[in-house]
Amino acid sequence: MARSPQKAAEQSEVHVSAVISTYLLTHLHHVLQRAEFGAVREGRAAMASNYAELRQALCANARSMQRPTNDELAA
Repeated sequence: MARSPQKAAEQSEVHVSAVISTYLLTHLHHVLQRAEFGAVREGRAAMASNYAELRQALCANARSMQRPTNDELAA
């Protein structure tokens, strides 16, 4: 039995629930950016678009994360 495209997309979403260091976020951004540019050079537009979308989602998620306050860190 085949799944509907919408249901498959909902199940493939990735949620970042851990605190990620700014170094790691920067590294992931650069890795995805290099992958995107490589895909463009190789003529794989769909793959390049996927990398770009993932990179943008990662950046948006990183901007929305709040840094813990000193009180929260001490608790």
